[in-house]
Amino acid sequence: MSFIQTSPIIQASQINQTISSDVLTQAQQQLKQRGWALLRGFEHDIEKFSDLVHGFCSKLTFDPAREFTNNSTQKVDAGIGSVGLHIENGNTPFPPDLVAFYSRKSAQTGSQTTLCDGAQLYDAMPERLKQLFHSPITVSRNLPQALWKTYVANEHPQLDDAEQVTPQHLQELMDILPGQTGEINEAGDLYYRLSLSPVLNDGDKLSFANAILGPSFNYEAPCYQFEDGSELSEALKQELAELAEQFTVELNWHDGDMILIDNLRVMHGRRAIEGDPNERQLVIAMGRH
Repeated sequence: MSFIQTSPIIQASQINQTISSDVLTQAQQQLKQRGWALLRGFEHDIEKFSDLVHGFCSKLTFDPAREFTNNSTQKVDAGIGSVGLHIENGNTPFPPDLVAFYSRKSAQTGSQTTLCDGAQLYDAMPERLKQLFHSPITVSRNLPQALWKTYVANEHPQLDDAEQVTPQHLQELMDILPGQTGEINEAGDLYYRLSLSPVLNDGDKLSFANAILGPSFNYEAPCYQFEDGSELSEALKQELAELAEQFTVELNWHDGDMILIDNLRVMHGRRAIEGDPNERQLVIAMGRH
């Protein structure tokens, strides 16, 4: 079997399109070296994609606002506009280690997925930005009852049904990780605050990997505050976006492509969708090692 050794794109041979143990090993190497790996030309369907993700994750996680395609994967729907760089579930206390996408049907033009290595971005940041984001920031927003209960049901070690979730379960989950507070109003909605670090450390390198530049398609837009109480400005977001663009690559999807992304290092986004949005059918799965 022949592969491209110097690229994160792992190409199937014409003789064998199965995802073998050798393919998985190379994908793991590319994840470690570059932060992402794309499998192209292999046999594919939803179940094979699910099997691939299960090979890298011991626990799957989900976005409570997304529709399921099977018990392991969800549909990607974030409108037709461009989507800013972000890590998946970056405004939650337990973001997944790995995020994966599967292109069941690819757009002919536009809608490229964007990838930015947060380690490269952090290294290139001026010292004043490194110092600014060295300390944790606080993200706050309102979450409808259905969303926060679904999230708690997925993350709480003793639950699997949102209808079982009580405020006590929410508190138990918040007690696992310091820096979380929340109040439930009369309608059952949650005003939630989380202290998080926008710079992540995997033991080998520091990465500017977060959801500051990301979308809020299915959620209320969050408020980000520094330790002194000042809010993160639009001007600063624009500065970060312009710097990140220098280290951003575009991925033009092929039907059947499957990509694995180190969610604690590499941010992803999307260029605007051109033409019929139904031409693009993308599936997501994510989880922890």
